[in-house]
Amino acid sequence: MYTNGNKIKKVRELRSFTQEYMADKLGLSQSNYARIENNEVKLSEERLEKIAAILETTVDAIKGFDENIIINITNGQHSLNGQNSVVNNYQIDSIIQKLYEDKIILLEDKIKYLEQQLKG
Repeated sequence: MYTNGNKIKKVRELRSFTQEYMADKLGLSQSNYARIENNEVKLSEERLEKIAAILETTVDAIKGFDENIIINITNGQHSLNGQNSVVNNYQIDSIIQKLYEDKIILLEDKIKYLEQQLKG
């Protein structure tokens, strides 16, 4: 199970920030910052808010960070409202696209014809 320190480390790495950068922004030494990521110190909400701001995210995003979601995104999946969805980018052949467009036109024409029948 990931602790807040582990989650902060993962988010920091995803942002390509160094421990030195984070420490500088927080006014800490790199070794003291490392203690945060290693869960060697108790992290106050105020400090967590500062860290979230530096990482350009929210405290909730850090607390809810799940490495598996990131892995799923890179595999073409993402989480939407707690449900896993698959995102695929398919290239539709131009012939198939033309057939669908023609079918849509035919269905629209049929709707207009039936509407006229109902009126008349």
